[in-house]
Amino acid sequence: MPRPFMHVGSFRDSADTTLTRDRRMEVHMTERTQNTILVGVDGSPNANTAAAWATELGRRLEAPVEAVAAWAEIPPPYVDGVDEHVVEMNAHVAEIMAQSLREDGLNDTDVTAVHGPIADVLLGTADEMGASMLVVGTRGLGPLSGLLLGSISRRLLFTTDRPLVIVPRRAPADPQALNRVVVGVDCSPAARPVLSWAARFCADLGVPATIVRCASPGCERPPGHVDRIDDQVRSDTEEALGEFRALNVEYTIAIAHCDPRVALVDNATGDQAGLIVIGSRGEGQFRGLGGTASYLARHSPVPLAVIP
Repeated sequence: MPRPFMHVGSFRDSADTTLTRDRRMEVHMTERTQNTILVGVDGSPNANTAAAWATELGRRLEAPVEAVAAWAEIPPPYVDGVDEHVVEMNAHVAEIMAQSLREDGLNDTDVTAVHGPIADVLLGTADEMGASMLVVGTRGLGPLSGLLLGSISRRLLFTTDRPLVIVPRRAPADPQALNRVVVGVDCSPAARPVLSWAARFCADLGVPATIVRCASPGCERPPGHVDRIDDQVRSDTEEALGEFRALNVEYTIAIAHCDPRVALVDNATGDQAGLIVIGSRGEGQFRGLGGTASYLARHSPVPLAVIP
């Protein structure tokens, strides 16, 4: 049953695609999303939740998963400074993190420890590895004084140049099933990288998408013109979804007449989606998308992927 404030349309396959089957295969194989997945860990339950999500995604994509722990404080038994003990301390920190992951059943994740500011370490390591995405938890308070505080995940929203996934707290042994993806866009030029990434991601996983398009909730629509305006919004949205059709990704279009934050959470909950995808910036009804991203980083009930 559709929710009362939105109109829903769907696509399963189309004969009018502009790309041949061979071209679709070429696009699919050359622009896959399955390079190394990098996850930040700090030994906290929240960080282990993020690691569990990344591990399951890596399994499905057949992609390697690496964990990195940033540290700034000197853990015992090292009390004589950093420089002369950095190798030993890196090994010590990495073992603490690996042990925490093993306690949650994550036995095969390689952990690298790096001394330095948390955000800088995460961004630098992602660059060095050429990671396809960076995954973090929303908040961590682990044995190393908390290395993934909420402020760090929000800072990463606007500084990383690769997809960032922020995973909310959940039992690490039972990560959210990723069987559908919700994509929030406004079909402006700023939305094109979001749609392109989401189409390839869904194709690689073999899952459908819900495309959320927010009509202006405050605009007056004269009687008799409601359906016409919604039909125009749906038509404009369809024009932007060529890559979904080219990759044979099943999708549904949901037109909402409310705040984008409400629409995205409502669709993710109602459709039992395992991921929300948005851009770090937007135009139109999503022109305040930076604020939307910050809000969802704190309140989304499912993992949030932010595409720069």
